Amino acid sequence: MSEPIISVEHIYKSVTDSTGTLDILRDIDFSLAPRETAAIVGASGSGKSTLLSIIAGLDTPTRGTVRLAGQDLFALDEDARAELRARKVGFVFQSFQLLGNLTALENVMLPLELAGSRDARKAATEMLGRVG
Repeated sequence: MSEPIISVEHIYKSVTDSTGTLDILRDIDFSLAPRETAAIVGASGSGKSTLLSIIAGLDTPTRGTVRLAGQDLFALDEDARAELRARKVGFVFQSFQLLGNLTALENVMLPLELAGSRDARKAATEMLGRVG
């Protein structure tokens, strides 16, 4: 069996305000191997988006470890996390996160151009061709 692309170990996320502490995630453990798929399901407000944000390194857990491509996300500084995220993480958003004044091709090209792609148009065209 290959090394997991994602490994989540004992993740907790809590927030505290003047009324007390709210546990959003408690002791979450799982891993995904390359090419393995999974669905995160649950009621509204159950912590799905928080978990995804932590896995991507966009939010930090109260405690626990997330490894992405073998690297401990929270042992990295923010710039290194952003670089790893740019190379290894992709989201399919529930609501479209597109710029309305751009075409579909331009919306796909934009992050490629920001990442320094030499031929963003060609890559974006190929990606759009894969999804139809």
